[in-house]
Parts: sequence; structure tokens; C-alpha cells
Amino acid sequence: MQCGKSSVGDSIYRYMSGSGRFFPEQLLDCLNISSEHEAVQLADRVEASMYTWRRKSCLSNSKNSWNMVKDLMSTTERTDKNYVMAERAETLLFCLKQRYPELSQTSLDICKIQYNKVKTEE
Repeated sequence: MQCGKSSVGDSIYRYMSGSGRFFPEQLLDCLNISSEHEAVQLADRVEASMYTWRRKSCLSNSKNSWNMVKDLMSTTERTDKNYVMAERAETLLFCLKQRYPELSQTSLDICKIQYNKVKTEE
């Protein structure tokens, strides 16, 4: 399973994983994105990390019985590092798309569209 940290890179990961409040706009300001190509590359990396962390969060929570999960869900979601990182990645991706509204689709979006076209043509 791919690591979310390796997808976004060390510096972005360090900023996202800080224990304080997360400010995605401030992170985007620090990155000095100079082209749409750089913005799409960042969106691809953040989206890949987001799905990796979500998957890991679900896997770690699925080891518990359903009753334990129901009882712990409110605290688990806030304290599970993978869940927090996925939420932060989603927020960062949202802010990136707001900052660059004309941004082309991410690689994942393109794959989804291509896969659906293939499936509907068969």
C-alpha cells in the first residue's frame, strides 16, 4: 500500500501533520505555485494521499467489532491520524480547486471518466 506521506512529499506532509490548526490557504501561499501544470501535479499528489489515508483509516477501524466502532467513532475520527490527514488533504484539495477554478481534471478524475466510457461501451 502506498504511503500518503510519499505522495505529497516531506515538506507538505510536515505542514499537514502539525499538531496545531491546519491552514490550507497558508500552505498554498508558501508553495508558490507558478503554473497550472504545477497545480494539477499538486492536486494529483494530494488526492492520491487523501485516498490512501482514508483507506488506511477504514482498515484500522474495521479491526474493531461494530459495537466498539459505534462507541468510539466520535473520538476515533478525531484522534485517528489517517482520518485527520485525509480530512486535511481533502480541505487542501478543495482550497486548491477554489484558488485555480480553471484547473484541469486530476488524473483520478480522468481515469474514472475513461473507465466509465469503456464500461458503457461494452
